[in-house]
Amino acid sequence: MTYSLIAKDPKTKALGLVTATGNLAVGGFVPHLRAGVGAIATQGYSTNYWYGVNGLNRLQAGENAESVVKNLTDADEGRAYRQMLLLDANGNGAAWTGSANSPHHDHIITHNLVAGGNILANETVIPAMKQGFENAVENGCSFALALLHALEAAFDAGGDKRGTSSATIQVVTPNQLPLDLRVDDHPHPIAELKRLYDMTRQSDYQSFFVRLPTPDHPHQH
Repeated sequence: MTYSLIAKDPKTKALGLVTATGNLAVGGFVPHLRAGVGAIATQGYSTNYWYGVNGLNRLQAGENAESVVKNLTDADEGRAYRQMLLLDANGNGAAWTGSANSPHHDHIITHNLVAGGNILANETVIPAMKQGFENAVENGCSFALALLHALEAAFDAGGDKRGTSSATIQVVTPNQLPLDLRVDDHPHPIAELKRLYDMTRQSDYQSFFVRLPTPDHPHQH
């Protein structure tokens, strides 16, 4: 149904999340990010949106990553139908994949990265997603572009068993404006997402973006 990757950029302390699914508007439900706190992808056969809301609040209150995932899923009688991926601001990851999510389902946790998916075309999708991100970083890609390469690698490995119709990328960095791009319904959502990202790198958009106020520079214009 959905495949997602969360990562931290150790240089900038940015947290980024990419996700795609065979349903509408994945960006409206799955990704939850808060700069300096953490990032959560909540998905599965029946997505529990509140894992994201409550999970970030728990992280901000000082609860550790594994405890947040355990406490939220333990309290949920529908946890067998959920999947939750979490990465805190220090790069510590945790995840839950309920047994009632249709195969193939999987998650991977390493320092600064968590990836997972359900109703996948095959068992290679999530390892390919992780490898796609890591290869892009090693090749010198920007953090956001590496996230998009991860999404492309997962799609190329088979992606969602039903096909893919929506995709999103979100990146949050302390004291900076977020990147938040969404494709809610498209025959080729990952390619469309990459097109939108490329447009944000063009000079006209960059000249607008860099003059916007930030917490460190609240009066710039």
